[in-house]
Amino acid sequence: MQFILYAVYGCIIGIANIIPGVSGGTMAVILNVYDKLIDAVTGLRKHFKKSILFLIPVAVGGGLGIFGFSKLLKYLLANFPMPTFFFFIGLILGTVPMIFQKVMTAKDGQKKFHPVSVIPFFIFFGIMIVLSFFNENNAADTQIQLTFFNWIYLFFGSALAAMCMIIPGVSGSMILMILGLYGTVLGAVADILKNFSASAMVLLPAGLGIIIGILGGAKLIDICLKKFPQMTFAAILGLMLGSLLSIYNNSGFAFNVQGICAIAALLAGFAVAFIFGNEKLKEKFSKSKEAKS
Repeated sequence: MQFILYAVYGCIIGIANIIPGVSGGTMAVILNVYDKLIDAVTGLRKHFKKSILFLIPVAVGGGLGIFGFSKLLKYLLANFPMPTFFFFIGLILGTVPMIFQKVMTAKDGQKKFHPVSVIPFFIFFGIMIVLSFFNENNAADTQIQLTFFNWIYLFFGSALAAMCMIIPGVSGSMILMILGLYGTVLGAVADILKNFSASAMVLLPAGLGIIIGILGGAKLIDICLKKFPQMTFAAILGLMLGSLLSIYNNSGFAFNVQGICAIAALLAGFAVAFIFGNEKLKEKFSKSKEAKS
């Protein structure tokens, strides 16, 4: 029974991870398995059996969520790019209040802002703005030419996305989108049964990067969040806000019928992310569940 429960959790986290702007880490926090997930990854060598018994069902569920949902996302990006990208923008904007609240909280949990935290914010915001000019109109591409350089780029880009995926509030697929790799990886996942050899050539470096990113990045992220939480979340906020320009550029926004739908999608995305990221709403939900039981 516990295997099925963790597999369902993994499925939800997996679906979240392939939607740019939605954080798998946030989903893990909401499902109350984030600490257990980080402990299982960082303690894999120390508590191998315990970690594996937890990670296997989560990984199985995550794989099912990713492969089951990728075709729908590929279809939406190909046929309704404007509303889809604006939904992603709404999801990011809706997550900003939660991250900002964490930026304003010091290491001891008190509401105290340290001005030095502005530095990582502007550094990462600037990086994302610069990257947006290099990656305009790349987010919805379904394939990149697999040269040796692009193979290496896929590996390191996927490793970076996996590291970011661990952080609550940050979307790994959003990082892939900014790096111009999202459409390539999504297309490979969606077409794996149709064209296995071509998909495998993309998913091999991407998969290796994800494994290295999760295993190597979990410890680093854990240290950063414990020792420098305010600066870490300030960097995350800069990364998120800086990514909006790139996503907007890829949306091809215009004031037409699809543009009106895009604005509605943005508002819907904002509402979804804001509700899921709102601590007070989650507390009320938990209390109402306890009262009913």
